[in-house]
Amino acid sequence: MTFDRELIEAKLALELIPSEDMPGVAWDALEAGLEGPGIARLAALEHPTFFEVAEVLPKAKAEMALADLSVGEAALRIAKRWAAEILERGEDPLRHTEEFWRLCVKADYARELQSVGTLDDDI
Repeated sequence: MTFDRELIEAKLALELIPSEDMPGVAWDALEAGLEGPGIARLAALEHPTFFEVAEVLPKAKAEMALADLSVGEAALRIAKRWAAEILERGEDPLRHTEEFWRLCVKADYARELQSVGTLDDDI
């Protein structure tokens, strides 16, 4: 996996990256040429707990230049990415309405997703 700053920012805001996957994010950052003691410490964790990640994440985020997004911004960023991927693959978008609904719920029904979050109800 490559280091995708925009996707990582969005997933962090929505708490979609489990603690055990955070070292992989740090490895990807290292492979992308980013470095710093916070990134190295995060990459070195083995089977980290939430609390171990929480201790080092602020410093690692700063070293990776990751911005803090609102939940609504993050959800909209992910929804746009999903929509582009669905269209690129030539799939029927209506088959994915439940995924957008789950994202809307995860984002606490963010205003930014109101136009797509309830499509599942409409079909």
